[in-house]
Amino acid sequence: MGKIRLLPDEVASQVAAGEVVERPASVVKELVENSVDAGARRIVVEFARGGTQMIRVADDGCGMDREDALLSLERHATSKIRTAEDLSRVATMGFRGEAVPSIASVSRFRLVTRTTGAEAGTEIVVSGGKIESVTDSGEAPGTTVEVRSLFFNLPARRKFLRGEETEAAHILHQMESLAIAHPDVAMMLQRDGRKIWQAAAAADLGVRLRDLFGPDFLNRILPLHPFEDQGITVSGFLARPGEGRPDRDQQFIVLNGRVVQCPAIYQPLREAYHEALPRGRHPIAVLCITMDPTAFDCNVHPAKREIRLHRPEQLRQTVFLAARSLLENLARPALRATASAPVPEAPAKPTPENAEPAAFNPPPQEEWAADVPEEKFELIGGLEDKWILMRSGEGLVLLDIRAASERILFETLRREAATGAAPAQRLLLPEVIELPAKDSAWILEHLDALQATGFLLEPFGGAAFKVEALPASLSQNDPRAALLEICESLRASGSLSSRSLVLDALVRSVSSLAAARRFSYEPNRARQIVRELLRCELPYASPQGRPTMIQWSFAELERKFS
Repeated sequence: MGKIRLLPDEVASQVAAGEVVERPASVVKELVENSVDAGARRIVVEFARGGTQMIRVADDGCGMDREDALLSLERHATSKIRTAEDLSRVATMGFRGEAVPSIASVSRFRLVTRTTGAEAGTEIVVSGGKIESVTDSGEAPGTTVEVRSLFFNLPARRKFLRGEETEAAHILHQMESLAIAHPDVAMMLQRDGRKIWQAAAAADLGVRLRDLFGPDFLNRILPLHPFEDQGITVSGFLARPGEGRPDRDQQFIVLNGRVVQCPAIYQPLREAYHEALPRGRHPIAVLCITMDPTAFDCNVHPAKREIRLHRPEQLRQTVFLAARSLLENLARPALRATASAPVPEAPAKPTPENAEPAAFNPPPQEEWAADVPEEKFELIGGLEDKWILMRSGEGLVLLDIRAASERILFETLRREAATGAAPAQRLLLPEVIELPAKDSAWILEHLDALQATGFLLEPFGGAAFKVEALPASLSQNDPRAALLEICESLRASGSLSSRSLVLDALVRSVSSLAAARRFSYEPNRARQIVRELLRCELPYASPQGRPTMIQWSFAELERKFS
């Protein structure tokens, strides 16, 4: 007798279940997506003991007659596709016909369904893949699936599940993702008999986000109006500068209505926010992407969680351009708003003799009316020589002096370095400094970039360099300490593959060294800093990604004071 045998149906179903049903959250995902495909307008999800004891998904969708209900428990029985060609243009959430029989094979399973207008519905009870009963039911139209004792017949799989809190967290994140992907469907989530959240159907994604995460979440993100490039449309919400997380738990990607994980999107988001977030932080993102269904394959993963793109570089470029356009236009609405309002003429104010000299040239008079900061921000005073307190039309604003100085210096130095005309301050006497070998090697490799930013130095034998000039903004710094700190900062930036990236990182490091640490408050100087900051391309974050300003809305202040 040969060694190869056909697996029994029961074992084959359990093998398939191992691919589709990884944990309780996988069950929730498959069942809710089936409800969406059934045209449900309201879905209620309940679970107990992290989903291992019970999961129940009830919807008001089209329901099934008895014949279809029984067929739905057969492997690869589906109403979504007919031919192999259909796989390339599938538009529904579930289409394989594996989920329901896979779930039923590893649980105590109950399906109740009824079509609209039918005299009676159908109830099917399954235990470990074996049908125990098929009876009439008097349930309302729609479908309810109840899954109990998940993996009761596979103790080896059950022991690999995490604790209740961890599995519950996975279900919560899965439901948040599904609710974001389908804001037009009312959803409710209950855990151990207690309602976690309820979200009414909404035409506006922002309303759904508020219902899920609260109004403070909306204050941390900005709407991304539809951005189209190469046949790909990106919309949704992206983080304000400085609003990031150490993980990607709040990056939700919806591709053609399907929640997916896609590295081709994570990478350009991080690149777009490299100046708007500190290193190691990821921007909050809720992105809805629409593209030709033939341009990607959602059939590469048993749980349909990952996709394969035929032209990933197109999606990467579109997402990057969409994010950068949002960040670069952040200052523009404020400038347009002030330009549309009449600007009252103010009497000239004398400058005190001991006032600090301006770091840059003042704006031309004809441009003054376009961005008068007093029209948007009313100065209140200084705090601890570190912050400027202001009032805006929406609430209180606190400006960080150092972060703002870094941003102003960074953009000025970057423009100057790009033309090779960064101002330099010659030392009274050239100074010869000895550096560690690793720093000396880096400097030798990037002498031209250092010169573009205002350093003038040349090799002086071994690991020594003769320094003749420093960037003007570093004229008060010790040359050796400045070079060591810059080299250390640039090594922390990781691999820099092009001259433009090296120059960018170098300018960022110089601006951080030169930025003001403390500030003696004086109204004219404070106005100048605000004015110069608002003129920047990205005024709301330092080059290191820290916020330059934070705001408390009047509504938020009222809530805090009850």
